Amino acid sequence: MKISLFDLTPAARGFDERLLAMSEPDRDELALEAQRCASALGLMRGPTPIPLVLSPCALPRVELNGLGRSAKLITSAIVKVARHLISRQPERARLLFHHLSPLEREALETRWEDAEELLHARIDWFADASGTVRALEVNATIPAMQVYSDAAAKGWAQAVAPGRVQAVQQNHSNAAWLLDALILAARERKTPLRIQLLHRDGDPQVTELLALRALFRERGVEARTVTPNEVILDGDPHRVLYRHLFARNVEPASPLGRAFLTPKLHGMWNRVDGWLETKGLYAELSAHAKAAYLTDGERAVLQEFVPWTRVIDDVSDRELGTGDTYVLKRSHDYGGKSVVIGREAGPAAFRQALARARTDDPASWVIQELIDAPSQGRFLCTSAGARRVDLHLDVSTYASLIEGVPDGGSVIRAAPGRIVNIAGGGGVAPLFADEVLQALL
Repeated sequence: MKISLFDLTPAARGFDERLLAMSEPDRDELALEAQRCASALGLMRGPTPIPLVLSPCALPRVELNGLGRSAKLITSAIVKVARHLISRQPERARLLFHHLSPLEREALETRWEDAEELLHARIDWFADASGTVRALEVNATIPAMQVYSDAAAKGWAQAVAPGRVQAVQQNHSNAAWLLDALILAARERKTPLRIQLLHRDGDPQVTELLALRALFRERGVEARTVTPNEVILDGDPHRVLYRHLFARNVEPASPLGRAFLTPKLHGMWNRVDGWLETKGLYAELSAHAKAAYLTDGERAVLQEFVPWTRVIDDVSDRELGTGDTYVLKRSHDYGGKSVVIGREAGPAAFRQALARARTDDPASWVIQELIDAPSQGRFLCTSAGARRVDLHLDVSTYASLIEGVPDGGSVIRAAPGRIVNIAGGGGVAPLFADEVLQALL
């Protein structure tokens, strides 16, 4: 499957050309206003605005729908691979999931089936220069950015086309999709629902939860943000607990830890499922792409979209050569902190990184085929205005395994380096269905 990420649609190309033709002061003024609008709608990490890409992205609806369908199939497949390992190959599962925190290990041992009722996951894709997309990993514990993506699109529209901003209503809303999914997941709870949005003290992503709280309240649903010291754990069947708190930060013996291990009693989503986003499991997904226990649709999607990925213990140094076409990743890390890209590191540094990785516990690292995603010149909003920057883009698509939830939408992140991550200094690009961007312009 190919997407129009680099071969821009006429609407996206036309607006970027319009930006290039603008005077620098006018372009800077527009950038500052777009960032202000998007930040006011929730494009913030703590007190700091998340940079908005002023050059919009647009994909034809058929491409967006294709990403949504494929993301759901990849998500359902990785759940089945985890089930197969846990129930049929427990020694392999223990090896892959040895890094889990005490609470996650207890959940894996006693309640792993609960995690299969997955509220939402996020598939992160890269596209090569031709637009061919590949899925790099699955995020399943706290797959955030729904509010960020909505804020980027609506804030951009408010600044660029204030008279036609209503056209954004035809764009997919990732935040509304999440609300619908949570309400569907909680359909066996009693109404009226009382939703608790749980986060840690000082969570820099609390702006997302505050925006979700406001959206619930607009629908007439009681919702409040709570920290571990504020959450109510009384088993009231009206209560729903939305978890935006890593299980590794919770003691198993604490009241909150007990609640995490009895999710049905407390109406809790996301349930503890850290093993589902282990990169070692993703390596098994790659290796099991033709497994008989998968559906035809799942097998087809895995073979098309999942790049070759293996636990490093299953691959020799000789097979990896200079490392030029591979990426080394810690199995249980996040935020791109431990990623080594062979092409950027060079043969000597890659071999050194590989040697160090092999001294860690087995199954601690994976090796993955490099998806050579190019950079492209885009205008980025900065504190001084608009700046033309060569940016790498990735696409993330949401999926839910809750019965009745439709395919999810997507968000696009951007960063100067190949490791695209907001916490590492990346930003968010407004993403529109192509006909929506045409209507705005």
